[in-house]
Amino acid sequence: MNLLLPAAERPAPLIIWIVGGAWVSCNSARNLPQLVRFAEQGYAVAAIEYRLAHEARFPAQIEDVKSALRFLRANADKYGIDGSRVGVWGHSAGGQLAALLGVTGGSPEFETADDLQQSTRVQAVVDFSGPIDIELDFQSEFHMPVMALMLGGTIRMKPELARSTNPTHYLDGREVPPFLIVHGDADTTVPLRQSRILHDALTQADIPSEFCLLEGTGHSTAEMLTRSDVLDKVGEFFDSHLKS
Repeated sequence: MNLLLPAAERPAPLIIWIVGGAWVSCNSARNLPQLVRFAEQGYAVAAIEYRLAHEARFPAQIEDVKSALRFLRANADKYGIDGSRVGVWGHSAGGQLAALLGVTGGSPEFETADDLQQSTRVQAVVDFSGPIDIELDFQSEFHMPVMALMLGGTIRMKPELARSTNPTHYLDGREVPPFLIVHGDADTTVPLRQSRILHDALTQADIPSEFCLLEGTGHSTAEMLTRSDVLDKVGEFFDSHLKS
């Protein structure tokens, strides 16, 4: 991971950033220039990495995300982090992992490796264009190689494992933090309805969810993270749940 720490007085609330890359690429340093503004506003920002589809099958990816969170909480004093105030934020594949962490935090799913005494519950989730229901939109010839790598077979061959990647399957009777979901209406990589599925499921479960539609915006991280209005929206959301 890359860890940005604020110069302000600590302990600081923590934002975990999960980079996207279709589960086949992961460079946690890619978006640091855009994330610096949150460190300047008093947040610790951890841009984390995780095993990719060609390295390990699902659920290795979400296991690594939870492991990173437990590590940060276990070392909170060392880094000047307030482990009781944690938000998670991801884009694309990282958005899916952020949502999955949000709905399974504090539950036994996907808990493995070190620091198991630490909680994986978070207080806020931001999902940028995350693929939520891969059974619905990701069975084309274009998506099939990645799905086969991640699942160890096609979605049709591994329906239960494919379904386990869907955050909406973990909402019943759980304490789930508020969500901010952001998606561009010109996204041709992850269909807009993927975010609507998540927003509708959260709303039906009485979980606070705000859906923000970006007109004329596509899928790339750069399109979203270079918009000051979008970053302002994210900042206001995290401030309301991690600072107030």
